[in-house]
Amino acid sequence: MARREEHLSKANMFWNLAQTKVRNEATPFLCMNLIMYTVGHLIEALLAEHGRHPSSPPRGVPHGDRDVLLRKVLIGNGRLEPEWGDRYSELVARRDTFIDGGTQDRVFVESYMALARPFIVRMQSFQSTPGQS
Repeated sequence: MARREEHLSKANMFWNLAQTKVRNEATPFLCMNLIMYTVGHLIEALLAEHGRHPSSPPRGVPHGDRDVLLRKVLIGNGRLEPEWGDRYSELVARRDTFIDGGTQDRVFVESYMALARPFIVRMQSFQSTPGQS
């Protein structure tokens, strides 16, 4: 089973890369993926604390299950406020639009970063206090 610390380490690495790549105007696809990897690993770190991280998938929680578990486990038990579930859903929807042929440009990356940053900051606030809000 993946551990909280492993996910936090990956999230921090991806977030640092995402910020650097956005700042250096790397390809939008790379930037968007690094941002979403950050978000995913932060969610999975919290899920691991609650024993809700599945042990079988080598890459972690299947994408389709992450939203459900975020809402059921993290929001359902009061660990995270409901608006963050909506923010995650919006990030996924924009990612899917982007992948399905949406506009892949600098404006998209900057708006995606602006949408993701508050979510990432909120999720990072749990790094120093496992198991508490």
